[in-house]
Amino acid sequence: MSKQETVLSVFVASPSEVDEERASLGDIIRELNVAWSRELGIRLDLIRWETHAFPGFADDAQDVINSQIPDDYDIFIGIMWYRFGTPTGRAGSGTQEEFNRAKARFDVDATSVKLMIYFKDEPAPVAPSKLDYSQLAKVSEFRNSLGKEGALYWPFASADDFKNLVRLHLTRQVQTWRNKQGTAKTQIDHSMVPTMSSASSIIESGDDDIGLLDLMEQFEDEFASLVEITTKIAHATEEIGLKISERAAETTSFHQGPDASNRIVAKRIVNRAASDMEQFVFRMDAEIPLFSRHLNSGMHAMVKAAEVVVDFNVQGANLDQLHENLAAVKTFRETIETTKSQICAFRDSVGSLPRMTSTLNRAKRSVVLVLQRMIDEFNNAQVMAREAEASFATMTNPTQQANNNPMDRSGGSAAS
Repeated sequence: MSKQETVLSVFVASPSEVDEERASLGDIIRELNVAWSRELGIRLDLIRWETHAFPGFADDAQDVINSQIPDDYDIFIGIMWYRFGTPTGRAGSGTQEEFNRAKARFDVDATSVKLMIYFKDEPAPVAPSKLDYSQLAKVSEFRNSLGKEGALYWPFASADDFKNLVRLHLTRQVQTWRNKQGTAKTQIDHSMVPTMSSASSIIESGDDDIGLLDLMEQFEDEFASLVEITTKIAHATEEIGLKISERAAETTSFHQGPDASNRIVAKRIVNRAASDMEQFVFRMDAEIPLFSRHLNSGMHAMVKAAEVVVDFNVQGANLDQLHENLAAVKTFRETIETTKSQICAFRDSVGSLPRMTSTLNRAKRSVVLVLQRMIDEFNNAQVMAREAEASFATMTNPTQQANNNPMDRSGGSAAS
């Protein structure tokens, strides 16, 4: 017996330096298709010039691609990092031209295509002397222009972060599409398509026994661990701040005492402060990887849960667990915001300490660097927490998902 399947096409546009992210989209969409195709009758079709274009002639290479790739796709994904791309005869780069074509469709009919734009926020893997700053400036100019166009773009810090974000955003796009449309846009005879396994019983290869409640409990446990780690970091930062204040008081007392001209004693006091800083750096070097690991694990569980929730109406114990997850995310986000403010203030105070000895200067530099690493981790965690909070809120209220799709809002970066 044949079945009908809805096909939603996804087009990706980007310069070449984000090849890892482009390649990961293929794996992500294959996994989502396993989750949805059989039970929901929904399949995503990834469109890339590498797979959908072929040799030909036109005004330029981009013009060839434009003529060969259909522009009636449902979702546009744009990715940029530190290169803008090669100019075409019609735009500053092929990626910009592809965005302009999608945006033109959106301007005519906002329901015709969903625009998802991502910017990689990670140091470029090239030496500063070899970095093309004119390309970087064009990326910045394009990013700034999106705010004026009413776009909400998403930053991501690593390829793993991109995978979590795009899986979640594609899931929420499908949730929105199902709630708004309720009917198939494009249907094909399922008897002509290879059979896919159901995600109701298989979350991913090797995880046959993992269910929705398991995933949500895992998420709650991981975020509870994140709160604990964040609290430890906050206490350690407070402790080192007090120790530095004590060393400063010792230094002032020494300079006002009878041995003020004794450089050996003065250096001993300063180096004790440096030792305190080095111990703090050692502690943070242990906590930061733990923080990152728990964040990735928690987000992975949440993304998997969101994929499953597409399949049914959440109620009973699952709904109760969702509300607990929502409370856990809010607690984590509030803890992060408070701790980050504390760390930023401490980083600035350490950076302003006088340059007294080479040992102290090295310790200062190490502290400032480790604090900046924590701030970067916290910035990323805030983005992920906001995503988790929005996702759990819409899982508990599907109509909110239909009326408040995050990709339809305006206002620049999601991290702002």
